[in-house]
Amino acid sequence: MADKSLEVNLECVNDYSYLYEPTPEQRENIEKITREVISKINEVIEELGLRGVIREVSVQGSFARDTWLPEDTDVDVFLLFDKSFDFEQMRKMTELISGKVAVKLGASIETRFASHPYYVIGFNRVEVEIVPAYKIEDIREMRTAVDRTPFHTSYITSSLLRKPWLKKEIRVLKVLLKRLGIYGAELEVRGFSGYLSEVLVIAYDGLVPLLEAASRWIPWKVLIPHDAPRSLIGTAPLIVLDPVDLRRNAAAAVGLEQLSKFIAFSKIFVENPEILCCMLEGKREVPDYMLDENIIILRLLSHPPLSEDALAGKLRRILDSTRNTLERNGFNVLRGLMVHARRDFFLVFQLETSVLPPLEKKIGPPVWHTNSKNFLRKWASHTPAPFIDGDRWVVISERKIRKAEEVIMNALKVYKGFEWEIMRGEESYWKIAEDEYREIKGVLAGSEIWIYCLKKYVSGHKL
Repeated sequence: MADKSLEVNLECVNDYSYLYEPTPEQRENIEKITREVISKINEVIEELGLRGVIREVSVQGSFARDTWLPEDTDVDVFLLFDKSFDFEQMRKMTELISGKVAVKLGASIETRFASHPYYVIGFNRVEVEIVPAYKIEDIREMRTAVDRTPFHTSYITSSLLRKPWLKKEIRVLKVLLKRLGIYGAELEVRGFSGYLSEVLVIAYDGLVPLLEAASRWIPWKVLIPHDAPRSLIGTAPLIVLDPVDLRRNAAAAVGLEQLSKFIAFSKIFVENPEILCCMLEGKREVPDYMLDENIIILRLLSHPPLSEDALAGKLRRILDSTRNTLERNGFNVLRGLMVHARRDFFLVFQLETSVLPPLEKKIGPPVWHTNSKNFLRKWASHTPAPFIDGDRWVVISERKIRKAEEVIMNALKVYKGFEWEIMRGEESYWKIAEDEYREIKGVLAGSEIWIYCLKKYVSGHKL
């Protein structure tokens, strides 16, 4: 398909090439930094006498595959250890090597976590991630999740050698996913990883065919490739078998909401292809929106020691649990959000009302049901007395808790080590930084780039 679908369908995409196409200067700068870091790594390996243990030092990820974006100044350098090496020793050796390399370069170093620890060296405004893995010849030999990464690199690079024009389409997809807020497999995002983006464009032979196909997707019923086992349908919102490891769903991290957003955009794109250029343009508006007293904001003040990704996952579970508790106690939750604004995490609950009436109606069992005895035993002496509504016992009682804040704080007590500040609506303006306030207000009001473009191309609202 040498017609290059994006150029045929959307010439305006070229106007935004600075977003997705690195300049020669950018390439040269990162290549130079990468060579310097790898040189120091090899130097330290020699000094420590580990040449027989570390089988290979290689660049992996989007930089190796030449699908990286100008704004992504990070490079993955893998230390591929011999399979006979113990995992804990491998981790310790990688930590030691990374520390010594950072000293030699006069660079910063940080420990981060994915499937296991890796080390990030900050050098000349470029992040070089040093990742330990095992050198394997067959995917069935893998011992850690990252052992398959060199196979990913090999698959993508060989595919793009045959169809080099797809690099551009992959890059445009990545920018689009960033604009939609669904780029990245980390728990805070639950979106499309860089590798998944590449696999999808290759599988559909271009971005436009991918978007056309996605416009027909139904969550929990998408299976790629189409000849994959039908028994997998329903096991995840999106199933994309990893071309290098058919046992793995490369889209396992993609959440239902994130997939739905991609499908929604794709459906709009099919009718209005120019919306893609609107997305690349990146305009947004922040409507005037009042944070009233029925919006409750929780700022996380402290938490147990967790990596940022693990913390985001925990906070999502806390959000869902607290939302369920509110609804069980009679509060109608219009929206529940986790917002990461600048340095702080917030949980935001938009309620129909934050204070419930003093009385509530408790509906009991049908009068003919055996449980009606227990209901009457509990409520028979209550004033006002139980009565029959239809075929059920009913009682009107006073609410024990009427304020949403009380329900929320009681629900949060079970999460030891987490401390919160609770705020209502507009009072948050005086308690948090202005940019954090704007971010929360913008999320609630719908100030995302894609909402701006939605209005422009669908609602008839002339922007």
